[in-house]
Amino acid sequence: MSFEAYNPPAGFHPWEPDLYYYGTIGPLFLQNLGDKVVFGFRCGEKHVNAARMCHGGMLFTLMDINLGFNANIQTGRPGFMVTVNMTSDFLAPVQQGQWVEAHGDVVKATRSLVFMEGRLYADGELSLRANAVMKAPKGLDEYNLSDVLPPVHKV
Repeated sequence: MSFEAYNPPAGFHPWEPDLYYYGTIGPLFLQNLGDKVVFGFRCGEKHVNAARMCHGGMLFTLMDINLGFNANIQTGRPGFMVTVNMTSDFLAPVQQGQWVEAHGDVVKATRSLVFMEGRLYADGELSLRANAVMKAPKGLDEYNLSDVLPPVHKV
């Protein structure tokens, strides 16, 4: 299926559709706002559970990816961020066919950790909130996030 068939909103670009773990859960889309990014996907048949709602693991995964990227972008720190801890509250179900977006912000950054909060929306309705602690471990500081970002989308 072409990426256009997923009908992403304006400014969203396909993101690494066949690489790594992301290829199994995607396609994912990425919107670069310059000072932060938004990840999104269209909930499809492969994302739902037996109750025909989006699996919580998929939503948690999307939030985890988003918070790691935003920890890098919003702090300006180099390297690949890994998750030290993450908790979430599922507030409303996500149905097949809905457009899902993950948003995240830095709450506080220390010398070695970045504390994040995130919100996930399905067709504009708040569906999940999360808090996470991220870290850029030694040995992963050469990862250049700007290499995988699409052009900045002007809102």
